[in-house]
Amino acid sequence: MTIPKTVLSQVRQQVGDIETVEVLVGIPTFNNAATVGALVNAVKAGIAKVCPQASVIVVNADAGSQDGTPETITRTIGSDLSTVCIQHLEGGVFPGPISLQVLSESGVPGREHAFQAFFTIAEAMQAKACVVIDANLRSFTSDWMDALLHPILEKGVDYVAPFFRRARYEGSLTNCIMYPLNRALYGKQIRYQSGGAYGFSGKLTSLYLKKNVWEGVGARYGIDSWLTTVAVAEGCEVSQSFLGPRIQDVNLTGVELSVVLAQAVGGLFYLMETYQDVWEGRAGSVPIPQFGFPYESGPVGGVINVERMVRGFGQGVRDLLPIWEIILAPETLAGILALGVVEAEEFRFPEELWVQTIYDFALAYHEKALHREHLLKSLTPLYLGQTASLVLRTRDGPPEDVERAIESLCKTFESMKPYLTQRWRFL
Repeated sequence: MTIPKTVLSQVRQQVGDIETVEVLVGIPTFNNAATVGALVNAVKAGIAKVCPQASVIVVNADAGSQDGTPETITRTIGSDLSTVCIQHLEGGVFPGPISLQVLSESGVPGREHAFQAFFTIAEAMQAKACVVIDANLRSFTSDWMDALLHPILEKGVDYVAPFFRRARYEGSLTNCIMYPLNRALYGKQIRYQSGGAYGFSGKLTSLYLKKNVWEGVGARYGIDSWLTTVAVAEGCEVSQSFLGPRIQDVNLTGVELSVVLAQAVGGLFYLMETYQDVWEGRAGSVPIPQFGFPYESGPVGGVINVERMVRGFGQGVRDLLPIWEIILAPETLAGILALGVVEAEEFRFPEELWVQTIYDFALAYHEKALHREHLLKSLTPLYLGQTASLVLRTRDGPPEDVERAIESLCKTFESMKPYLTQRWRFL
């Protein structure tokens, strides 16, 4: 898929004689009128503090809002900054249908199209930096603009990932799978693969556009992970900035956990095939530059029903054994079956067993041992068990215990990586 020339012509019509800009701010939206006004005001204040003399354009890629979101953005910005609004739903400037079933905390369908539009415009206007911000963020402040732009404009960084202050057990999918696996694969300690606020150099936006993946599973199901992985795998300068708490409007009510898990992990496994020549030769991991002031772990957050998680694990043992027999190595399966008879309060998922489980799933995905959606969804009870185990091991201690447990898990993923690499090439 390529961006139609009508996108750039539409941009030119809206910005008039402006040929180049230094900073592009991209805001993907879908019915975000309740939050986008405050966010745009924070963007304006941040620009005034960070780069008041820079030429800036704000690009809104809207997925068909019915609540006046684009009008709110235009009205809030006024004459302070140049603004472009484009549509990226079917019938707009992009060809082909946009799936409303692909999930994202941003709530924006066709999110990959919005990023491609931002990068295309940034390249055409020779932008030095591109910042993309989800419109449903309520905690966005003007300081975020400094944290996202300063590393690019002043330090020569290509990619800035967000680092948030989160509740103790918030983001367990990131903590238990996404972060430790990507860290072991690519050797960079980037904590969050997603989060709704990113910074990109002009060089990196052009690199993204050269990648022929915009219509693939990697972009459609995991655009945030894809952006991070490409930056790391291609040898770009990456960093992360502390942004404080992340508060956002998220409407995933009624969505099955198995669907969320399948899309996130599926996108990650897909990228493993794309970049196997990169990750197979890397061992260990290194920290990346960090900007801003670090934040301690947040409060515990909502009530966590550990007993229900363990029951879900046990139900998986009873219902999914025929599928797991195809996916898991015999010794892995034996360890999991042994856990199926453990009482909830005594339940502990050994680190080595969890890592071997994830590596077995990655290998089965690569081998196409069975339908990939079925494979990925069958990981759900195991993930519930691992999450319950993390809570049970740390809930009576200080918040630092959670961080220590996550760090220990990451190191186990790294030390056991030969288990994955030695089997991968033979499938």
